[in-house]
Amino acid sequence: MARDLPCTRLCGLTAMSMDDLMAKMLERAGHGRRGAARAVFVLLAILLPSQAAWAADWRYCYAGSDREQRFYLSQPFQTARSLDALERAWEGWLTQQGLPHETTGCPRSSDRPGIEETIQAAIRYNRTVGRSAVELNWRAD
Repeated sequence: MARDLPCTRLCGLTAMSMDDLMAKMLERAGHGRRGAARAVFVLLAILLPSQAAWAADWRYCYAGSDREQRFYLSQPFQTARSLDALERAWEGWLTQQGLPHETTGCPRSSDRPGIEETIQAAIRYNRTVGRSAVELNWRAD
């Protein structure tokens, strides 16, 4: 089963399948157990750091309150936490702070400029419905 590496562009590798990469590494590392172990170690050293960076999304969290005419929002942050866990933490913190809210969410983007554009669009929209934006000092992690 051939699969392109997720870090092909990031690591400066030419596009090749996992099978091709493993075969090439085994060829260069030598045959036998030591060669195979060395090849696996090199493969993990390439994939693990790129997978962690690849999995992290840029997000911010918001809460809307029609009663208070407020749009609460966090600073943008990068996280690999699940959306469900993130939203539970955000809602719990809002409740602990005594901030009334009817709606919440934690939109995502693949990069910081994308999430900053999303935040600005949300602030503009909320102004049109009479809510003022309030930035909160909440940390996701």
